[in-house]
Amino acid sequence: MFFFVVTNSADRDPQFNRLNKVGELFNSNDLSSNRSSQNELENSILMAAYKVPIENIRNYTSQLSQQFGFNGSILVAKNGKILFEEHVGYKDLRLKNPIESTSTYQLASVSKQFTAAAILLLYQEGKLDLDDFATKYLTDFPYKNIRIRHLLNHTSGLPNYMYAAEKNWKSKTPPDNQAMLNLMDKLKMLPYFKPGDRFDYSNTGYFILASIVSKVSNQSLGDFLDNRFFKPLNLTNTYVHNPNQATKKEELIGFRRYGKSYIAIPFSINDGVVGDKGVYSTASDLFKWNQSLTGHTILKDTILAKAFMPGKTNSGKIVPYGFGFRLKQEPDSELVYHNGVWNGFSTTLRRYKADDITIIILSNNSFNSISGISEKLRELSKEFSKYDPFVSFLENTNIYDINKLKNNLVNFTDIPRAESVAIIEKIANIYNKQNTQFVSHKYSEVSSPNHVNQQYQSLLN
Repeated sequence: MFFFVVTNSADRDPQFNRLNKVGELFNSNDLSSNRSSQNELENSILMAAYKVPIENIRNYTSQLSQQFGFNGSILVAKNGKILFEEHVGYKDLRLKNPIESTSTYQLASVSKQFTAAAILLLYQEGKLDLDDFATKYLTDFPYKNIRIRHLLNHTSGLPNYMYAAEKNWKSKTPPDNQAMLNLMDKLKMLPYFKPGDRFDYSNTGYFILASIVSKVSNQSLGDFLDNRFFKPLNLTNTYVHNPNQATKKEELIGFRRYGKSYIAIPFSINDGVVGDKGVYSTASDLFKWNQSLTGHTILKDTILAKAFMPGKTNSGKIVPYGFGFRLKQEPDSELVYHNGVWNGFSTTLRRYKADDITIIILSNNSFNSISGISEKLRELSKEFSKYDPFVSFLENTNIYDINKLKNNLVNFTDIPRAESVAIIEKIANIYNKQNTQFVSHKYSEVSSPNHVNQQYQSLLN
């Protein structure tokens, strides 16, 4: 992206510093403070600049819905800016009521990153250590020598808790974390291997982590996440589900195909256990969450970096999992991601670090090709790199008419919008002056004043 330098000191009036905001608008390196917000001006520029790849993505998702029955939400973003977001299908496939942007999905195992973040925040505050044994906080925990780090990396060797309640829980009320821990102790479920010996994906480990969060903070996992992450980050449609409380009106139902129709999947006996699953959210909230991680909003960068480091077994073998995130090296980018499947919900959150592409897919009809969709969207999103939104804005006068904007400003009191217009006008006026040079770091060249005049004259007409 472009970065601008005005070399004439005479142009450095009090408004000159506002030009730095242009870097924030078009340069991905300067977007950390406000990456997930898009005003109308910026959105129109982005949509026009990326029109071709966005249309290709839209055609693909339409095919998914019409031919293959995809039901859910899809979001694609680049450099912290949403370029495509669509919600197709129905909340309830029996009632045919349309899915909305505020409809919440069970994130399934994508929930694990929230649990890991809670642990890291307590670690950041000095309230626990990653190498502490779980028994330090859960005195009745029957499995010895398991460290918090083992739980985070899936190297604990803990048995699968889901088998316990399915065969041995008699109450109609689903067990919560403590009740499940008590049941596992009662049943004397044996560990699979010595802690740290190997990697074995463990839902049990993450419900134990949630229990540690509750013990240390003296709050439920849901309350802790709500107070320390959801509210501060303005994740207004994100929460930890409690099956013993009334279902929220925005909450979607999971479905599975039965013949030519769908049937609803009721809450299961294991829905009361959280930490490994249980977070409900929307595509846009999940995007905000992802941006908070890349922007180090709550967790310090040195702390958060631990979440994206692969673990190791006792023998030194690399584990392709950090803290709540799967880690994979693709041919063209490092991929940080997690998938989730639970009771009709299929989910994924993926971030390709090389070109800062984020892909979010949420479905509630047992759609079993989430990974395939992700890979296709990844291929389509590579086309974004062929387009530059700033160049597109400057070279196409039909994208945004400044004169029309000035006339319409009387209808708006939104200061950021007004400032955006003023910034663009300021650029046009400054670059129209003969004694000003435009420096393009992207191409490492200095354009002459006359060239600048020709390039930007359309903005002043």
